[in-house]
Amino acid sequence: MSDGSDKQEEGTPASILLVDDAPERLQEFRHLLRREGSVQLVASSDEALAVAARQKPDLVLLDGASSSIDGYELCRRLKAEQATQDIPVIFVTERDADANSDSDSDEAKGLGLGAVDYIARPLTSPVLYTRIVNHLGVARANAELKRLATTDPLTGIFNRRHFLDLAGKEMARMRRYRTEASCLMLDIDHFKQVNDTYGHDIGDQAITATSRTALQALRLEDLLGRLGGEEFAAMLPMTPLAKAETVAERLRLAIAGLRIATPQGELRFTASIGLAEILPDERSFEEALKRADAALYQAKRNGRNQVVII
Repeated sequence: MSDGSDKQEEGTPASILLVDDAPERLQEFRHLLRREGSVQLVASSDEALAVAARQKPDLVLLDGASSSIDGYELCRRLKAEQATQDIPVIFVTERDADANSDSDSDEAKGLGLGAVDYIARPLTSPVLYTRIVNHLGVARANAELKRLATTDPLTGIFNRRHFLDLAGKEMARMRRYRTEASCLMLDIDHFKQVNDTYGHDIGDQAITATSRTALQALRLEDLLGRLGGEEFAAMLPMTPLAKAETVAERLRLAIAGLRIATPQGELRFTASIGLAEILPDERSFEEALKRADAALYQAKRNGRNQVVII
């Protein structure tokens, strides 16, 4: 389940992907960057694309002069895919001293394709190390800015704006491939009473416990966001309504089973859930979410602690 958290924090080991058809370079870069993190070698463009999309390395190092790997085409493909477009790419290649004009053209080509640097060797190890580490630092800073802009500070899941943006993109993909999808709205029951009785700190604990429970109940491909206060929403791609109802009911029961210790005694609470199918002819994800919201309010009117479908 994608929760919006970022794996790379300052001080944690970096993950570096080296794309090269010369295996001996792996030991060179592993030794050079041993204090920064791990270096993994792949020897083909297709493998590099698959590994980058799956593992989301902090940096990709490409050889622009490889005889068997078209580093420029690989860079273009990395930047064209949503899953990998934000991963920094650095070209590290040998420069032919007799072909300076061609080398300059290659550098311009690599940078034009979106690489953050083009390092032409030979360079001393300290210079090579410093340039790579500087880019890792920038990547960490950018990742932190992105995390702050896209996640809810209390729960760490997607904030409202980013959730709606991702859900809209997923809906466009759903239309393209004509797959089913559902969405749900969830609201903690009597949350004002929780705050009034136990205090806002305990209320925050109830919100974070609800988000963790939802993360556990949903799949990796599902999207979860906090819309504000005690209200959450989820999009379930490739999920027909009947299956989504099973997921929602499992989530409702899991929340009802939560226990939070407080100075005033054990806190138990429930949640109401509204569920809607995303229709192929709907113009936006927000249209489906409005129907899930209407179902949520119907669940509240019906007595709470239940799932209602519209």
